[in-house]
Amino acid sequence: MGLSLLETDQTTVSERWNNLSLNEGLTTILVLNVVFIVSFWSCGLAFLYVDLYNKPRWVMKYKVQPGKNQPVNRKDLRRLFNQNTLNYIVVGLPYSVLHYVLHKLRGSDLSFNIPSLWELVTHGAVFILMEEITFYYSHRALHSNFLYKTVHKQHHEWTAPIGIGAVYAHPVEFAFGNIWTIASGPLLMGSSQLTTYIWISLATMVTIIHHSGYHLPLLPSPEFHDYHHLKFIGNYGVLGFLDRFHGTYNPSFLKSKQYRRHRIIFSAAEMK
Repeated sequence: MGLSLLETDQTTVSERWNNLSLNEGLTTILVLNVVFIVSFWSCGLAFLYVDLYNKPRWVMKYKVQPGKNQPVNRKDLRRLFNQNTLNYIVVGLPYSVLHYVLHKLRGSDLSFNIPSLWELVTHGAVFILMEEITFYYSHRALHSNFLYKTVHKQHHEWTAPIGIGAVYAHPVEFAFGNIWTIASGPLLMGSSQLTTYIWISLATMVTIIHHSGYHLPLLPSPEFHDYHHLKFIGNYGVLGFLDRFHGTYNPSFLKSKQYRRHRIIFSAAEMK
């Protein structure tokens, strides 16, 4: 079972620190990396195949920015792969160690006990809220003059994003704009590891979909974030409610065909 925000287990933080275990740590770190890698590449490679070969042809009807990355430039793709690899080595792997330590100190259940439906639903709701809050404010900060020029501009090289470009970013942005936004909820709630792994898998795949450039039937709409890449200004959140609250919806987005189709769709006719 995961802990609620106000709960703690019966041990002190110092006792949990003394109970750090090499075997437990290696297992947690290994599973966390497997979950991320499988989620990222299974979803990312599916979209990348379409980007490279424009097949299957029916998928092209759902292209958000027709004519862009058809096919994707191989030189740009190599640069993207190199940056993603760097980010994983210098940020992702060290974070997985920190993940174990922080969750151990938080008192999270590091076993593989199956979480209750109540935990999955309630913790999941907090995860979504925390992702929106942390992503919106970190993303908006990245659009300040200094951070945009020194950090965030790299991510915006792709005005028509592709799926695996979701983590194409400066290492600082990858740490605080990508990893922290997903990791904050489970740490806040002291969630069990299975709950955390399910969330990381889903959040990773949704992030790839938001960057995929394809608005496929029954999948989350990428229109909101894709428009941010197209215009650079506004649409800083994930769900959009903080953009409404702060008045940072891109005004042209609200008048666009992208806004009209920003929902779950069921057929290519809805892409017109």
